[in-house]
Amino acid sequence: MASSLQQGINAAKTGDMHKALDFLKDAIIEEPQNAEVWVWIAAIIDDFDKQEIFLEKALEIDPDNIPAQRGLAYLQKRKLAEESAKNEHLSDHTQPISPFPPSQRPKMDDVYGGWSKIRDRDMDDIVPSHSGNSQEDFEEEPVKGKENPQKLSIFEFTLLGIVVVVFSFIGLLAASAIFNFELPMDFIWGNRPRLEIDPPYAGVFLYENGAFFDIQEYEGIPTSEVGMPTSFATQPVIVFAEKDTILDNLNLIYQNGAYIPFKSYAGNSESDLLQPVSEVEPGLYCLQQPETVSNEDALFWCFKVDILPPIE
Repeated sequence: MASSLQQGINAAKTGDMHKALDFLKDAIIEEPQNAEVWVWIAAIIDDFDKQEIFLEKALEIDPDNIPAQRGLAYLQKRKLAEESAKNEHLSDHTQPISPFPPSQRPKMDDVYGGWSKIRDRDMDDIVPSHSGNSQEDFEEEPVKGKENPQKLSIFEFTLLGIVVVVFSFIGLLAASAIFNFELPMDFIWGNRPRLEIDPPYAGVFLYENGAFFDIQEYEGIPTSEVGMPTSFATQPVIVFAEKDTILDNLNLIYQNGAYIPFKSYAGNSESDLLQPVSEVEPGLYCLQQPETVSNEDALFWCFKVDILPPIE
């Protein structure tokens, strides 16, 4: 039978925080000198003062405990932030304390660079007011000896607009290359994954936080977890570097046998990227190449996802 600690961890991962708290209270009685018990109970409660006490208790038992060090550092940083920003909302700073490194997800303001809008009252500084003037004040007198210029047709005007937009876009691309700044291209390409660096060599990798983690290739259903890296992202990215595998022919299978929909993208240096369409649950996932007759001959690439649910 699983220990109270393990049952508490399992309940927390499924989102049942009340049940997890009951198990972890029993775990404190059963294993009071186990630092992991204090780290996990700090992760699921929403009282920051108690979290700090529990994390300090974990460090008292195990001074080298990485999750406890990370959680305590976060709480101290949050206190300093609250003191320097009294007028900001508490929700801007509140995040779950997790034994795992958090996935780095950019805020929308960071992606689009904080585009500013021209306010209505600022328009008066740009366009001078003509209030009180009659329509004749804006009509130009015809120039004698010259004919009125021929007006552009709708087609010509549309074509001219397209040419202006295309050349403006090309100019922006050239400027970004010369001055080394990134354009906000998400509105064109969508929220698709991109590689910051090229894969180190040919193979299959889990790509996370700018690093590549090898995924071992199995012939047949894997019988061990050797070569299975762990992702802490809700939509992990898998990279096939210099592989002849056609990603659209693969199956992404969850540990319960369910098929997970995914999208494939072209990467860098003869590499292809695969990412689930939506956020996934924690557990074991395998990519299966179904070109063979049976599962015993099929190729598998497996990885794990481990995500701590947010604190309620």
